[in-house]
Amino acid sequence: MKKYLFILVAMFAMSTAAFAQKGITSFGLQGAYDDFNGQFGVGAKLQYGFVDQFRGEVGADLFFKKNDLSMFDINANFHFVVPVVADKFNVYPLAGANIAFFNHDIPTRLGLNLGGGLEYFVTDKVKIIGEAKYIISDNGFSRFGANLGVGFLF
Repeated sequence: MKKYLFILVAMFAMSTAAFAQKGITSFGLQGAYDDFNGQFGVGAKLQYGFVDQFRGEVGADLFFKKNDLSMFDINANFHFVVPVVADKFNVYPLAGANIAFFNHDIPTRLGLNLGGGLEYFVTDKVKIIGEAKYIISDNGFSRFGANLGVGFLF
């Protein structure tokens, strides 16, 4: 029995190590939603795997004008990638920082991102990405954001 348990543990460890993100870079385009004003927008992000399943991400979203208000935000996040199906499907918690700029009298807002995401690899170079996050911000300006996009690995 111990022999079979060892083999199972070894197989799991190898499948996890085989999907390490170290040195992997991806660029993505996305559609975005922010519930502050019910705005939709478009954005882009760049991800880089630092070590094994830990990666960093920088991105920006431009939200379309609604009720005479438009918003532009910049995000810097960290992910801990957990493979669910090796080489096909991953989930990850995320944490990071947000800065939001507006076209009106609303001052620039700083925030903390907390959320999660998932990614499905269509091929070994193309993935579909979905994320949801809660942005804890100053002066009661906390809000929910989500995006759906595609990433290209290189």
